[in-house]
Amino acid sequence: MENKPTIAEVQATVPTARIIEELGEGTFKVAFRAKIGGREEALKLVRIPTDPEDPTVEEINRRRAYREIDILAKCTSPFLVKLGQLPPEDCEISGNTYILYSEELVAGDSLRTRIRNKYRPGQQELAVAGLTLLDVIGQLAGMKVIHRDIKPENMVATGLPERPFVLLDLGIAFVQGGTRLTMDSGHIPGTLYYIAPEMLDVNFRQSLDYRADLYTSGLTLYEYATSINPFARREEAIYSTLYRIKHDRPRPLSELRPDLDKVFCLLINQLIKKLPALRPANLKGIINTLENYR
Repeated sequence: MENKPTIAEVQATVPTARIIEELGEGTFKVAFRAKIGGREEALKLVRIPTDPEDPTVEEINRRRAYREIDILAKCTSPFLVKLGQLPPEDCEISGNTYILYSEELVAGDSLRTRIRNKYRPGQQELAVAGLTLLDVIGQLAGMKVIHRDIKPENMVATGLPERPFVLLDLGIAFVQGGTRLTMDSGHIPGTLYYIAPEMLDVNFRQSLDYRADLYTSGLTLYEYATSINPFARREEAIYSTLYRIKHDRPRPLSELRPDLDKVFCLLINQLIKKLPALRPANLKGIINTLENYR
């Protein structure tokens, strides 16, 4: 984040919390470990972009951020991160406007950390990870919400039997049939290597549905199983990556993990099909398949 607030600035803004350390940052977001009411939580600051030539930009971005926090509050899946003790509110630090709030602090390793360490999950663990993602996707779909940013960085392995994986962040959620809260219709939201192919189409928002989340879930599980993202190449031009996301077919999972059950591998291969219509769309059917490996 450009010109991100310091720990001292955040501490002065939230005197009731004790800021311990920075946890991480994104383009418009920074998180801190903080002790609030005797409990450690993740205190988040979301910067609200502005445009001096268009005063409506700030309000649209504020509404978008509050909408996503509201979705987080309403989703009941235990596998999606929960809001903390500090309710969202506007604040200003060094001339920038932020929304400040807290979330639970989920302990554990992100799948990205495990992938970097060449961790090799077994069949049962992969199935459980898939089931937790499907629970979140199903509940969000019931709210007509699409996550759009499922990836290894956003998923934490907790080691807890009742809650083995938790999906973090709901930063670019899309509400089907909702009010358009974006200023740039040409912008493709998401993380480069985890963009569903259909999101590269013109006017993709008109037909986007939960199958985009099935794709990113399948891709996340594929990478967790193999430590390989089929679309990530060093020093490649973005347009080349986007072309491969749209047209290149990843190697079948069974070739990279012959120890995994063939039916499971086939399911993952189907989830990352280029066309949404070719992906299995029956959530209950996918869940039943994965339950066989629990």
